[in-house]
Parts: sequence; C-alpha cells; structure tokens
Amino acid sequence: MQVRSAQYLQYLSVGLLTLVLGCGGETNGGLVDGGGSGDDGGSVDDLGSPPDLTVVPDCTGKSMSMTGTQSRTISVGTSKRTYIVHVPPGYDPSKFTSVVFAFHGFTTQATDFVKNIGIEAASDQRNFLAVIPQGSGVVPSWNAGGCCGEAQTFNTDDVGFVKTLLASLRSEFCVDNKRVFAMGHSNGGFMVNRLACEMADDFAAIGPNSAGLVFSPCKPTRPVPVYYMHGDADLVVFYGGGFPLGWNGAKNTFDGWGTRNSCTTPAKVTSQSGKVTCQTYAPCAAGADVNLCTISGGDHVWPSSTTDTQRYADGTKSYLDFFATHPKP
Repeated sequence: MQVRSAQYLQYLSVGLLTLVLGCGGETNGGLVDGGGSGDDGGSVDDLGSPPDLTVVPDCTGKSMSMTGTQSRTISVGTSKRTYIVHVPPGYDPSKFTSVVFAFHGFTTQATDFVKNIGIEAASDQRNFLAVIPQGSGVVPSWNAGGCCGEAQTFNTDDVGFVKTLLASLRSEFCVDNKRVFAMGHSNGGFMVNRLACEMADDFAAIGPNSAGLVFSPCKPTRPVPVYYMHGDADLVVFYGGGFPLGWNGAKNTFDGWGTRNSCTTPAKVTSQSGKVTCQTYAPCAAGADVNLCTISGGDHVWPSSTTDTQRYADGTKSYLDFFATHPKP
C-alpha cells in the first residue's frame, strides 16, 4: 500500500481509535541484519522446485489447476473470506512448488496490492504460487495483535483464516512445505510478524515492510529467518517507534527477532547501495539470520522503482531473493 499524504490523517485517526481500544505491542531487545546468510536449494530466479526434486510422491494424483489470476472465497468458521491466487504458467502438479503470501496494508485492497508490488510477473518468472489474502472490514485491516482497525477491535481470527487457506492450498496444489513464505506492508507487515510468532512451523521465512512487531507474547516454535525493510522517514509507522501509536520501531523489532533466533554476534553492515543500508545478525540458530535494510529518506510505501523516496530499492525482488535461499531446514 502506498500511503499518500492525503491518507495519513485517515490512517492515524483510525489508528488512534484502535489504540484507545487496546492497541499495544512488545518492547524486548533484538538485533539487526542485512544481506542475509544463505541456505541451500532454490535459485534466486526460481522459487519452485530445486533441481533434485522431480516427481513428488505425495503429490501423485494432483490435477492441473488453472493458470493465471483468480479471486476466490473460502469459509472460515461461520465467515466468508476472500483471497487472490496467481498460478504461474510453469506450474507442474507433480512437482513441489513454493508459495508466497503477500499481505496488503491498512485501508487498501488485495487487488491494488497485486498491482503495486508486481507479484504476478514475479510469480511467472520465478515459478511460485502467489497468494494475496483480503483483509476484513469496511476499512480493510488485519488483526496483528496491536493493530489495526475493525480486525483488531473485533478480534478477527486472521491467523485462523491463514491456516484454513494454507490447508486448502495444500489440498489443491503440490505445495512445497519447506518453501511457504510471507511478506507484507504496514498492517500487512504487522500480520506477517504475527504469523512468524504463531505459525513458525508453516512459514519458512518472513519479509515485513514498514512494520514492526506489535504482537505479544511472541514465542515461535522454531527460529524464523527475517528480512525487514523500513524507510527512516516513515511518518505512519515511525522507524524509531513510539509516537503516535506506541508501536515498536525497526531496531526494537529486530532486536527481538535476533534474541528469539539466538543470534550470537553483534549485527554488522553487510551491504550498502545508494540510500539502502542493510545490517545482518548471523550466525543464528538453524541458519535463521535476521536482517534490517534501512532506506535513507524512505517513506511509508512499498519499495519499488516507481516510488520517489524509495526508488533505490526493489522490495519484491529483495524479499523473493531472500526467500529463495531460506527454505525450512
């Protein structure tokens, strides 16, 4: 979601309401990161099957699904939820295929997020299933714990939605359970952090953008690799945290993930290009390095070549590159 100046007032006014209704977060220490230490399997250009995975026994009988983009509805308890799925033309139902969830920000739609981050073209190029869930409410939002909107106010079970959706995808597609990832912007980034806390056995790695961790207590069942991008001039989710809504900032969030992932050495700068400086905590338990890429002068937008303040970074490519080298052990 690219939050324009005209939208700040709406975002903050609704956000302040959620604060009054119980907005909160955690404030434990943590670390930081950068380029990220790699893992095996999958190339940067292909998030699908590694070369040594041919016919997958437990995918026998899977039929060829449609290709392209489709909007769908799924039952979650007594509720109906919607999502978008994009199946690349190279999808093979007999081979393990990676899945990338992408969560839009507060007040926006999944359809807009698909266009903003270019995930369809990336899916076709890298051969992964792209899944873009839709938030709930008149003003769409995610219940990330300490934020946001109706989803937080009414304690919407968005984790349950993701669990139900993932189970449905596994029944239909040949999903590589070692390569299920999540990235998201703003409120969607908050949600991605929560998923790492509560669904660590399902998600191999996460990529939040402009979003700290606002869910507590966060006790993942295993270390989860993290690649986090945030502009230091963000006027909605402040890079340093605190005012106006008391959310964790970039450093607190990464300190927390560094602690949870048992990273053993101080963070160090691992790359610097233009306005983007990345720091990395590594080594960490199970190879789960923690990374923070700070965009100097960056605003509250998804990093891409089309946004003025963050034109020196490509968020979608950066997250997918990280995911390609971080399958579950």
